[in-house]
This record gives sequence, structure tokens and C-alpha cells, in this order.
Amino acid sequence: MLKAVQHGVYERPLSLLDLALLGYQRRNPGTQIALGYLLRVAGECDLDAVRAAAADRLRRFPALTERLAHPRGASGPPVWAARPDVDVSAHIREHLLPAGAGDAGVAAFVEQEYQAPVRLDAPPWQVWLLREPGAGETTVLFRASHVWLDGGALHRAMVLLFGARDDADDDQPQWRRTGRTTPLARASAVLNSVTWATPSTSLRALTRPLAGEVRLGWATTSTDRLRDIGHAFGTTVNDVFLVALSEALDTWTGPAGRRHAPLALMPMSTRRPEEHDLLSNFMVGARIRLPCGLESPQRRFEAIQGQTVRFRGGSRSGAGLRWCFEKVPAGFRPAALSMAMRPLQTMVSTSNLGTFAAPMDVAGHPVTTAIPVPVRLPGQRVFLVLGSLAPTDTQPRTTSLGIVTDRNVPNGRALADLWLAALDRLERAAGFPASPYRRAADPKPVAASVGD
Repeated sequence: MLKAVQHGVYERPLSLLDLALLGYQRRNPGTQIALGYLLRVAGECDLDAVRAAAADRLRRFPALTERLAHPRGASGPPVWAARPDVDVSAHIREHLLPAGAGDAGVAAFVEQEYQAPVRLDAPPWQVWLLREPGAGETTVLFRASHVWLDGGALHRAMVLLFGARDDADDDQPQWRRTGRTTPLARASAVLNSVTWATPSTSLRALTRPLAGEVRLGWATTSTDRLRDIGHAFGTTVNDVFLVALSEALDTWTGPAGRRHAPLALMPMSTRRPEEHDLLSNFMVGARIRLPCGLESPQRRFEAIQGQTVRFRGGSRSGAGLRWCFEKVPAGFRPAALSMAMRPLQTMVSTSNLGTFAAPMDVAGHPVTTAIPVPVRLPGQRVFLVLGSLAPTDTQPRTTSLGIVTDRNVPNGRALADLWLAALDRLERAAGFPASPYRRAADPKPVAASVGD
């Protein structure tokens, strides 16, 4: 439960997964476990105006002032503590890109900033305004510690900070450790945990030693395009994402062994209704066998649907897996996370963050594109995250795929274009006319990346 005090000062416990990720981060100090977004913003944002707008949001939404604290001393349990003493100038900064830097300059800055520490004893988020002379727009990098936020909480925090509508809930949600699950769900979760002993197929492009540096790429297309493909095959946007990814991987690389069905890590939310708005981690990981090597798109969709259908029950679908994780002794949870994230168990890490709850603007300048910046987990070589921007009266719905690869992954820059090309093939297989979403009135699919 929240320990509430006046004037936006309160304390609340870390979720069990927060605690596990905190231990995991401390065991891997060389890799910052952080996630975020790149926002394309119309017009040139003024630094002072952005800081003033953020200061107002922090007063209205104390959740944005949370930081890690130890009120009972270093040996006591940590808490998330909301405190009003936030210096927004330390959290919101700007960087001037050289003229003509374009997407390459943005990607290079993010790659350099990727390993910068995110302090937990202050609000664990950062904002960078990236401005290029004469560009007519601003790129905003929002970055936060994964110890504090999962994907759903990331969207929540960004809407609190940048939401264009003035209808966000000022009340602090209640956090409870209670929750029920069925014997069948518990039994299924136990059986699922046993399957994690099965190793993943390796991919040739992912066999090189880790360099420790990253390369960032992205692709943006129409959300309606993804939905139309899903409707044609009787499935969801998430399944379209995974099927297109399997096709892109087939074109990009081949198996390192005889089998060609790599396992991908796909987080799923386990939030209960009363936890919906909390800025914490409530998720579990599921392994999805990507249908690489299948010629027919229909067979690929059937293979994916057969696995993802059991995860479509909202928080209920993950209740058993959450129960199973909570039964792991506290001291072993970071090790359990580490095992789940090893390339031996999952070759590729993926996530679908869904759609933002509201349109966003930065100090009055509308956000036109939202590109996820994936977290790179220790030992992982490829991480792909899908996220969708809420539509406005003038801005259609867009979905972006953010891709982070280790610098030693060969030709990692190709994945974004290959994923878009896979969508083209799925449209043709569905019998659609040639790329209706490439009309001038709709957002054109674009891809950008830097590095090999």
C-alpha cells in the first residue's frame, strides 16, 4: 500500500519484479538496463519552455518525482519515494546536432548516450532535446530505468509528462500484493517454466562475440496497415509483428545449426486492475518459437497464433506465471531473470508496448512519431520493440519498430528495411492492391539505422 503524506510526498514498496530487476542491475553494473522513446516533435522546442512545462507536470503528478530510497537504512527494504525536490534542469537537457546530421546523427547520439547511468536515488528518467539547425522539428529522447518502469508504465509516465489532454488521473493508485489464480493456471505456469530448459536455435548473425556497444535502427509505418493485414489473416497486430519478423530473419540470416525456429522472448503484462496506473514492473516473459523457414504466410500465422492465443486474456493470462515467479525465493529471482534472458534460452528479445493512451505534445509542440528505444539486456544481441502513437484529428495512427543490435552483429542495419519488406509480402499474400499506405496522404513506411 502507499504511505501517503501531504503535498505529493509518499512512499510505496517496490513490486517483486522491481526488486528482482534492482538486484539484476546491481549484478550487471556495466550494462544500463534502461528503456525509452524517441519522439519526433513538430517545430523547434525551447529548452526553458520544456522545463517549465515539465515542472508543472511534476507538481500535478508526484509519481514523476519517485526515486529509490531506504527509509529504514541500507539493510532495510527499499521504497519508491515521491519527493518534490526535483531540479528539472538536471533531468531535461539539450544537444545541438550539426547541420545535415539527420537520422544518422540522432542514432549516433542515442548510441553514445545508451550506456550513460540512470541514477535511482533521483527520479530515474532523463530527457534530451536534439535540435538540428534548419530542421524545423525537434527530436526528444526520453530514457528511464527499467528497474522503475516496464513497458506499460513507460507509456503511463510519458503521458503524465507529455500527454496533450488534460484528463490524466491525479490520484495515486493503490498497490496490493493480493490476487487470485486458478489451479489450472498455476499448473500451466509450472509446466511452462519446465520448458525453459529447452535451448533456442542459434542464428548465424548472432554468433559473434559481444562488443558491448549498440547500433540503433527503426522503421515507421501505418497502424491501419498492420491492422488490415491482421484482419485479413484473422489475427492481431502483435501476430503480424512476429510473422513479419520471422520473414525478416529468414532474409537476414540463417540458422547456425540444423533447426530453424529460434525462440524469442516476449514480455506480457500481469497487472491487476488496481495496478494499472502504477509506475512499476508487473510482467512475465513468455517464449515464442518464431516460424522461420516456412514458405506460406498462412502457415506462419497458424504457428504464431497457436502460441499467442493463450496470452490474450489480459492480466488473467499471466496470472499463473506471475504466481510462479512470486514463489521463487527472493534471493534467487535476479538469477532467474538472468537465466531467462540468456541467448541460450532466447535468441531474440521482442516486446509490443501497444498504443499510447493519449496524444502527446512537448511544451505545446505536437508529437508526430514515437519510436521505441529498446533495452539491451546483458548478453543479448538483438532487441526489437513495437509501439504505436495515439491518433489525432490531423495525425493518422502510426506504429514504429525500434531495433537495438550489438555492434558486432553483421548488417544489423538491414533488419528495419527487411521488416517493412516483409509487410509488403504479407499485403500481397492477403490480396491487397500494391501498398495502399504509400499514398501521399498517409505516412510512408520509413526505416533508419546506423552501423553494421
